[in-house]
Amino acid sequence: MELEFIARNTDITDDQRSLARKKMARLSKYFSSVHEARITATQEKHRVLVEAYVRGKDFEVAASAETGDWATSFQEVVGKLEQQARRMKQRLTGRKRSARGKETAWQVAVVEPESVRRGAPRVVETRTVPVVPMTVDEASLQLEGTKEDFIVFREASSDTINVLYRRRDGTYGLVTPEY
Repeated sequence: MELEFIARNTDITDDQRSLARKKMARLSKYFSSVHEARITATQEKHRVLVEAYVRGKDFEVAASAETGDWATSFQEVVGKLEQQARRMKQRLTGRKRSARGKETAWQVAVVEPESVRRGAPRVVETRTVPVVPMTVDEASLQLEGTKEDFIVFREASSDTINVLYRRRDGTYGLVTPEY
């Protein structure tokens, strides 16, 4: 990532430039194609204002912070940029996943246990469950946040339908079909 440095009423030292390059390189894990990256440092009396702007193919993030020290201001700016980049990346990937059109729904029937023992299963409840593309980790996080006993999802990498269920001992089980 090529950085453009602008200094107003102050100088940016070589150490500060190398620190800025190192910290801004962390943003490259969120976005691959960066078109423009600019850091502006302005000093007014005892305050240092640091502004950063990063623009790429599908995104644009900007942040600023003002403290009494350049390093502190810059750390705050990098933190804000990283937070914005993380949210932007999640928004972009979330939109792409649902745009693929692979979200389907399955019908789930709950059977009465006593009727199974008698030999004539009786359906007590029927509902439709959306099958959303996600990873196993995302599915476990989503299952953790609900009172449901299972989640049906489409594995994002392999495109197979999986079921993650909560076991009686509190652990999770994964059902992956074999075709």
